[in-house]
Amino acid sequence: MVNLLHKNFTKTALFKASFFAVLLAALLNLVACDLGPDPNADGARFNRRFHYYYVQDCRFDAISAYDCGPIHSISPSMTVGLRIDSDGLATLNLDGDRYYYLESEYSEGFDEEYGRYFHFYQDDDELTVYKDGFTMAYWDNNSRLVTFYFYDLY
Repeated sequence: MVNLLHKNFTKTALFKASFFAVLLAALLNLVACDLGPDPNADGARFNRRFHYYYVQDCRFDAISAYDCGPIHSISPSMTVGLRIDSDGLATLNLDGDRYYYLESEYSEGFDEEYGRYFHFYQDDDELTVYKDGFTMAYWDNNSRLVTFYFYDLY
């Protein structure tokens, strides 16, 4: 009887130990899995820094920009950093000033002249940052003026 009880206890102890070992291994496996965004993207959907060396002011209406002044160089250059996290939160750095946007405060789109862009809204101002980094546009809706920033002359 003692021998039979010892065999049952040993089997039960081994079963409990195996169950907890398997559970622990499964939990460690889940923790080790990367269930988030691509680690090479550093957790961001978009993360770029741009430098703009030229600027041009134009008037605009509901259709497009018109009556543009000459393009002139700026020194020092305008530095813009844009990071869109995988959850949609955006961080915009304009020459050291940081702005934070929820996904509802900006849009993503495409226009035929400059390509794919992110468009930000704040009060009466808007900012369009093109993903290729060659152009940025600041829209002053009160004055109906748009300032284009360019990386290079076209």
